[in-house]
Amino acid sequence: MAKAISISMASSKDAPRRFALSWSRREQLTPFLFLFPCAIALTIVYFYPIFEAIKTSFESDDISSGGSTFVGFKNYAEIVSSVYFYHALSISTIYTVGNVILVWAFGLAGALLVHGNFSGRWFFRCVLLLPWAVPYVATALIWSWMFNYEFGVLRYLTMAFAGVAPDFLNQNPYALMSVTGVSVWKAFPFGMVMLLAGLQSIPKDQYEAAVVDGAGPVSQFLHVTLPGLKTISIFLMLLVAIWSFGRAFTIIYVLTGGGPARGTENVVIRAYNEVFRFFHPGTGAALATIILAISLAFSAIYLAILYRSEE
Repeated sequence: MAKAISISMASSKDAPRRFALSWSRREQLTPFLFLFPCAIALTIVYFYPIFEAIKTSFESDDISSGGSTFVGFKNYAEIVSSVYFYHALSISTIYTVGNVILVWAFGLAGALLVHGNFSGRWFFRCVLLLPWAVPYVATALIWSWMFNYEFGVLRYLTMAFAGVAPDFLNQNPYALMSVTGVSVWKAFPFGMVMLLAGLQSIPKDQYEAAVVDGAGPVSQFLHVTLPGLKTISIFLMLLVAIWSFGRAFTIIYVLTGGGPARGTENVVIRAYNEVFRFFHPGTGAALATIILAISLAFSAIYLAILYRSEE
């Protein structure tokens, strides 16, 4: 009897150990436990709304008490056959290309400026980073006052130097140029920081070898600096393209609202108008899903290039 009791006690002591995790297994699971609250938050505020938007894109635009019905790909067919979609797509393309080129150009100029060794470099670094710190709504409001046709400082300066001043926000194509300029002003510090990191990663012995070979500043820039920034430039352009195409809303909406005469109505503004202005939730959700698919394509290209660079 005592022997049976001792055997049962031993087995009860060993039972918890049978299900206990090893130390290595607990180390592997610990990062996932820390990420679990973040995953729940992302699911609630990000992935669930995306799922609801995709589901709504296959439903009718009926907002009555009876509710919407399943219509399949009807909303997508209406979007593809609509002239407004291609107009908004062309506006988004022009806006995106302008942002990509100008953010890279001004970012490179700023990076080259603050990369040099001179007194007061800290001042230029702080000043050039300020646009990145200003919120989007505040940025749009400040520039709307500067663009104002009656009392805007930009109209006064244009009149003083050119003798004539366009209506920057209510006249095409100046409206699209204006919102693109504001977006570039807001985003170029990000490009400057990325390109500055790329400049600092270029080995100095490459410049020394170029000087020995008799290369001047222009040749060093063309044959050393630009090739050394190739990978980081591709990453920067893809990121700016993703943000400019799929997330360009606040600046355009506050400055022009998509006008004048749809001159600044990109695909994001068009999707917003379909839902909240024309009360077409199914059509707006379908357009948003198309925007998501295009953004995912850009993201896949970005991840593929990132994976190849790591290899």
